[in-house]
Amino acid sequence: MGLWDSIGRAFGGGARRLETRDDLADFMDSRSAFLAQKCIVEFCRVRSGVYWQKLFSEKEFQQELSRSRWRSYPAAYGMIAEMVEGVLRAHAGVRRLELPEALLGVATRTFAGYPVPEGEPETFWSDAAALVAEVLEKAKGEAARPVRRIPKPLARKVFDALPLHKDIVTDDYDYIFNNLRMNLLRAHEEFVESLAPEAVLADLLRKD
Repeated sequence: MGLWDSIGRAFGGGARRLETRDDLADFMDSRSAFLAQKCIVEFCRVRSGVYWQKLFSEKEFQQELSRSRWRSYPAAYGMIAEMVEGVLRAHAGVRRLELPEALLGVATRTFAGYPVPEGEPETFWSDAAALVAEVLEKAKGEAARPVRRIPKPLARKVFDALPLHKDIVTDDYDYIFNNLRMNLLRAHEEFVESLAPEAVLADLLRKD
């Protein structure tokens, strides 16, 4: 199943109970894809106004939109990963310091399932894993940040990946940040409601 197919599983049909590492991996993947796609597509529709249907029908723009979604996904995944770590640490007790490595393992296994996006360097997914590792390592040494603050500074990477000319989007960073924050808060609410923490942690932190 392709990355953007996972968006159909995000926020659809009610909250699915999260009880295993695979459940967690699916949640993080689909919500990261949703976060990147929704932010970029909504922004482009708003920015292009009444001409959005014409813009979205152009092959060149469709290609740029695809590139933008791929380039935004690692940053969105980093936000989801920090949010997930912040929730799980409250249940992990003395094992909370194991969470970054375990969640990075989830990320790398997920990334390994996707081909390198067209036009991107061969290091695309290893770079994505390095970004998630950096986010989780930084989070480990600090108090869990409020979810509303997590998009900073990764929102800048999403902004920089927008498929519109930079002269057009110069003043639109706040829109991107606020869109990411709103949808991350929504993902956080769903995660807390659907999480079976003891079951997920037992599977996530088990030694294979």
